Amino acid sequence: MVHRMLVRFWGRKPHSIAERFIDSSDDIVVDPFGGSGSIVLAALEKGKKVIYSDINPYAWLVVNVHIAGADADEFLSTALNVLNNASRVWRLESSAKLPNDYLYYRGVSFLKKRNFERVSEFFSPESRKKLRAILASIDSVEASPRTKLALYLAFCVSLFPASYMRRCGAGSWGVPSYWAPEKRCPEDALEALEKAIKRFHTFFKTKKFYNVCYTQTCNADAKILLSNALTIRYRSDWTLITDPPHADEIQYAELSYFYWAWLKTSSFPQIVKTLTGKTPRLYMSREIIVNEKRGKTLDSYLNDLEVFMRKTAMLRKKVLILHEEDEKVMQKLIELAKKVWNNIEIEVVEIKEQRNIGPRGNKVYTIIHSIEH
Repeated sequence: MVHRMLVRFWGRKPHSIAERFIDSSDDIVVDPFGGSGSIVLAALEKGKKVIYSDINPYAWLVVNVHIAGADADEFLSTALNVLNNASRVWRLESSAKLPNDYLYYRGVSFLKKRNFERVSEFFSPESRKKLRAILASIDSVEASPRTKLALYLAFCVSLFPASYMRRCGAGSWGVPSYWAPEKRCPEDALEALEKAIKRFHTFFKTKKFYNVCYTQTCNADAKILLSNALTIRYRSDWTLITDPPHADEIQYAELSYFYWAWLKTSSFPQIVKTLTGKTPRLYMSREIIVNEKRGKTLDSYLNDLEVFMRKTAMLRKKVLILHEEDEKVMQKLIELAKKVWNNIEIEVVEIKEQRNIGPRGNKVYTIIHSIEH
């Protein structure tokens, strides 16, 4: 089955890997490093209840729209109102740079920083005016929370094509860093939004969506949590299928800051707080990652994963899906799983039909799964 997604996301795992580990004995599937949600979407499509969690508010937004969806007619009419209003008023907006959008933490530059110092610098003054007008129009429009969240995601989808990062002849964020080529072809921001609206409307007309809720104690097809994987209260009868963050290949929070620098200036955080009870923040300090600039070493990464494995050791079934091109790191992860989970099996899988991932286009995954008794 081909699973079309609205948004590309770094490190997304193919549905086919998760699907092969979901069977009739699985009632609730949990993915605490949920990312773009490909694992929980695969489980939902097989009739399972799911628990998704991630600390990244941009990832949470991506997943919420893909699982909860929006009414296609309401979305289209509201989106066109937003587009029309922004088209009328954008000249009145400020072209100033975004507040506190530097590609730095504690005086040290992002690992993925290349050309510019700030997110704002990837956009022309005219684009900043238009994007501000779009966000203000989304903030002020009357619509259901699902439609509002879909509009914020459509706005995010418009950001890359409207930026200096857009390469001539290429429409996607192909380089996982803050890099703007010398030859660049940014789209008009309003035209980029119009394209996103058309895609989203088609998506909402053709896809199946699910009941969602936003706390661990609620009841729905999908619990979509904005939470740290180390703070979840795990239950032994759950099935764990997850892909922990890459060690250092992808800096999820850094890259998501491209979107968060805009979203945090809108009403998006208030909507998320109303739904989840939590004020969303991009907690880079809590991310499980390897980044020497942030003092996050391989040892600290492995220590955090060991804590996670110990918290989940009692689960009836556990599956880790790993894509790590450094063989030494992969071996350490395997040794850690053997130490904490004891009885495990290891399987190497190649997904030939998947687009290239990683610096060398590696399509090979290592699967670690517990042996059930």
